[in-house]
Amino acid sequence: MSRILILGGGFAGITAAELLSEGAAAEHEITIVSASRKLTFFPALVPMVFGDFLPEELRTDIVAPLHERKVRFIEGEVLKIDPVSRNVRITGDDVDGDLRYDYLLIAIGRRLATETVPGFFEHAHHLLGINAAIRFKHAVSEFKAGSIVVGLCPGSSLPVPVCESALALADRFKAEIGEGRVSVTAVFPETLEQGLAGTGLFRQVEKNLQRKGVRLVENFQIGRVEKASLFSADEQELSFGLSLLVPPFRGQTAVQELGPPEEEEGFAVVNSLMQIEGSERIYAAGDIIALDGPRFGYLAMRQAKVAAANILIELSGEKPSVEYTHELAWILGEEYTDPHFFHYGVWDETLRDFDEDALLGIARRVRERYGHIRSERNGGNDASARSGSA
Repeated sequence: MSRILILGGGFAGITAAELLSEGAAAEHEITIVSASRKLTFFPALVPMVFGDFLPEELRTDIVAPLHERKVRFIEGEVLKIDPVSRNVRITGDDVDGDLRYDYLLIAIGRRLATETVPGFFEHAHHLLGINAAIRFKHAVSEFKAGSIVVGLCPGSSLPVPVCESALALADRFKAEIGEGRVSVTAVFPETLEQGLAGTGLFRQVEKNLQRKGVRLVENFQIGRVEKASLFSADEQELSFGLSLLVPPFRGQTAVQELGPPEEEEGFAVVNSLMQIEGSERIYAAGDIIALDGPRFGYLAMRQAKVAAANILIELSGEKPSVEYTHELAWILGEEYTDPHFFHYGVWDETLRDFDEDALLGIARRVRERYGHIRSERNGGNDASARSGSA
């Protein structure tokens, strides 16, 4: 009997738990540790702000469906990983102590490093949580006139919410923008093309920003936030009446002893098999890994599939052989409200590994709620963009 321990109950952790429960013999024990018993569907946060999604539709209790798959669930925080003794120290109501493992998958995600941008917490909104999104929705409803700035901080890897929100705000304040009473500015620390990993999608996004009257500011590295202004590292200033920013990300301290951290920021360095280099039987997937380019839920799921497949191979006594291919793909369309939103991954059959039963069935419910995605290849009017492998 082998003990398989999954740290994290997000897209990567849940995907791995599903595949391992299906592929591992009944004698093996699968445990998932998560800080929350509910999975938040983060891609729907922007539609919640500007559309008719309800907050409760974005969160799903994962404990019962995991138990149905014979996966043990523990609610707790990860404090320390000891690869020598193969122990993980957990604190929480369920467990306060060490858990042993034979195989470990780390999928605990990244943390928000708002402290690295002075004034962020006091003067900026963000959309990386349901409560934060609700606060921004209220702020938008109360906003009447002035400048709105939506920006990506250096060290962030989520350009899509910036694009989505800027386009949504342009639609929300279309009349006011036309009358000159409201302006919307989208800010990136690099070029938009670089932010979207060089895919052809940036050309369409740029065109739509221009068409809707959104000003694009590139190569503006946000250094601090004051009450009504953003300042770049070289002291350029952008004033605002309302700001929405994506903060920098950092890894987790629990992984820092497992190998050389990426740029000392706590991200796990993995090989193509999703193994942490130099750590036996330890895999990582999702936002905890060091990865160039934007981060998306469907990428985390693909990485988890590779990690789970290789764990299953190891359980059979063979050497891991499944490799991860880094491929970015988007669908840009107008589906559930007037603004443009990016449909990517979980409910999109244009992706080669589409699975509507993914994430404990959450993908199917989201697909039904969002509506089917039209694309050029199946006769619709939406445009699609796909990068090559990286």
